[in-house]
Amino acid sequence: MARTTSTRIVILAVMVLASVVASAEEPTQTVSTSPGQQTRGAQLGSPQLQLRLQEAVTLALDHNINLEISRLGLASYGEGIVAAGGIFDPTIAANYLEQSSKSPATNQLVGAEVNESKRRTFDLSLGQYLPTGADVRLGWDNTRTSTNSTFYFLNPSYDSGLNFSLSQPLLRGFGTDVNRTGIEVARRSREIGALQFEAIVIATIGQVESAYWNLVYRIDNLKVKQQSLKLAQDLLDQTRTRVRIGTSAPIDIVQSEATVAVREQEIIVAENAVVDAGDQLKSLMGFERPDDWNTVVVPMDSLEVSTDLAVDLDVAISQALETRPVLRQRAAERQIRELNYLVADNSVKPALDLSVAYGYSGVGGTLHAADATIAGGWDDAMQQIWDRDYPQWSAGLGFSYTLGNHQAKAQRAQRRYDLAIADQNIALERQSVIEETRRAVRVLQDSAKSIAAAVKARELAERNVDAEQKKFANGMSTNFLVLQVQEDLAIAQAAELQSRVTYRQAVVAYQAAVGILLEGRGIQLRDDEAAEEPHPMLKDVEYLRYRHWAKSVETPTAAAPDAADKE
Repeated sequence: MARTTSTRIVILAVMVLASVVASAEEPTQTVSTSPGQQTRGAQLGSPQLQLRLQEAVTLALDHNINLEISRLGLASYGEGIVAAGGIFDPTIAANYLEQSSKSPATNQLVGAEVNESKRRTFDLSLGQYLPTGADVRLGWDNTRTSTNSTFYFLNPSYDSGLNFSLSQPLLRGFGTDVNRTGIEVARRSREIGALQFEAIVIATIGQVESAYWNLVYRIDNLKVKQQSLKLAQDLLDQTRTRVRIGTSAPIDIVQSEATVAVREQEIIVAENAVVDAGDQLKSLMGFERPDDWNTVVVPMDSLEVSTDLAVDLDVAISQALETRPVLRQRAAERQIRELNYLVADNSVKPALDLSVAYGYSGVGGTLHAADATIAGGWDDAMQQIWDRDYPQWSAGLGFSYTLGNHQAKAQRAQRRYDLAIADQNIALERQSVIEETRRAVRVLQDSAKSIAAAVKARELAERNVDAEQKKFANGMSTNFLVLQVQEDLAIAQAAELQSRVTYRQAVVAYQAAVGILLEGRGIQLRDDEAAEEPHPMLKDVEYLRYRHWAKSVETPTAAAPDAADKE
């Protein structure tokens, strides 16, 4: 027994050293956020697949379907930025209208007994909405009018105009930050999507490692059951021999046979558990083809592990609060609510709009004088515009305010409450991270201690079986006692395996809780940035932001609505 223990220690030391060397040489794997990297239905399996843990993780990161779904969702978020920026796309509009009318004259001033008129209009305009809230338009208007009335000097007549107009809100609706809110919300939504993708990558790695070690445990547990069956069969053979020579009663055979039957049944259950564990791992690795599911996965890594991982609780909590993606996600969610509050605060302001317009007009056509007719046309009107003969301009201010303004004020109060909820969500998440980290550290430390206890229990169980079998061979024990200590050994061996699996899983849970799982596995995320917004103009001009002129909205008190909200 001492020789066996020494051999186990040597094997363990060699495996730990090999694990350290392998970890040092482990290449860095890059996981991209770009979709379309996976080929659905790719053949991944083989009749027998010898698999190391790192290879299982690599397969999962390359083929896991949930990761591709997350990539597609993230790409959709990226297009949302472009879509939100489309609010500033220029708009070209063209209108053509033709009209004709006949009406009987009611007085001599109509100029004909039945007045006939025809009107043809063609307008072309180019307009754009600016991040400051301004609406700018450049229009070109053309109208041709003809009539049978004798009182028109120009018939047909051509009216043309080239006009520029601008309407700029000065209070409500002013500010690049107010009018770009949709873009910034879309940008932060994509940030949240990227953090969710990171969380899914971490969860996938954790699930793969847990499934891998569970498969190793199921296989080793099957070996324990097989060994237990062999011990029971050996005892049955010994009992039959003893009955044949008359040193044991025939009833002892029945008890041994019953135990063998139970052990055989346990093997059937254990074999099914191995298949289930293998299927779970295949699913996480992205197996899709029906023939791939027939693959027999053979894990190449052992449950033997060193338990000398040093853990400092305070350092772990500090690192978790700094690196966990969920906290960064909550911070981005708060930024979205702060943007919504900014818009709501701006909506409370009165409407004060500046409107300016400038342009030129021209008129042309065939002139009917008393003694002559002078031919003319549309080109005359255009020449007048080109020569800027008839300028036109206007400027004005428009003001409006809703008395009481209860709707806008209530909505601002709601956004303030939303911001307060976001602050509480951050505090709640920090609390959860601390609690998860503390629990992960405790589980890690307890599982490390339980391995030593389980090893000791298994060694004692082995010695107990050895002693009881010797006593049975000398006629100093019974079948019942031997079977009982054999069962105790099987339980102790399974408990040792389970303790090692628990420790392996506890290490993964600890690294995930602290936020170092990716770094510990040599995995890097490459966030392929979404397409840039199409109209980033003016976004960095500070004095064009509403926030610049209303400093109080930068850090609103989120505890409760202010007095202005309640008026």
